[in-house]
Amino acid sequence: MLLAVVVVVSISLWMYIRYDPHSSSICAACHNMVPFVTNIENTPHGGTSCATCHKLDFLRWIYVQAVENPTPQQIAQRYREPMLAQCLECHSVGQFNSLNIHKAHAALADKLGSCTICHNPHDLASLSANCQTCHAMEKVLTTHMAFHDYAWTQVEMGKYEVCLECHSPWSKWYAPIGPDCQIGVGKGVPCIGCHGPRAFNFVPAQFLDCTKCHGR
Repeated sequence: MLLAVVVVVSISLWMYIRYDPHSSSICAACHNMVPFVTNIENTPHGGTSCATCHKLDFLRWIYVQAVENPTPQQIAQRYREPMLAQCLECHSVGQFNSLNIHKAHAALADKLGSCTICHNPHDLASLSANCQTCHAMEKVLTTHMAFHDYAWTQVEMGKYEVCLECHSPWSKWYAPIGPDCQIGVGKGVPCIGCHGPRAFNFVPAQFLDCTKCHGR
């Protein structure tokens, strides 16, 4: 009889943890897990139970908490696992391929079996910082500035439409223009009317959020 009760309770607890979005409160019972539960609640993943993405080994975790009692920082560093199959349970391959940045990294994600090398499901705002894991920011900025050398060569030949290759909402890599530029375009002023030949000085900080252009 006791064995039957234990089995029923165990199955019920597992079903609750696996399928009820509010079951994350169980994870938050450990003080060092509170930051993770709090962070994910502020994302679209907040309505998903922890067990949807994470394999929960209760006996091992109880041992870790009792013996090691790791800090949130140690948990993030030591117990982060690559995720691809879990992501594709909710995000379809078609949805994945709809963004140019995903197409460019699809082979890498498949090879590593991980979306989380770029994405932190608990903190979606960290995506741009994660780009620097593989891409040297100074080198990227230098390369991007070279685009404008090509563009100005075209502009000086009267081919103003070159600006639309990046600054049109319909371009492959859309880099939005500022409000002053929009007003100028509305008045019929060409780009070179304000940005005289070779006089475009950029502030690198404007380009640190990679997703402004590459999130499409």
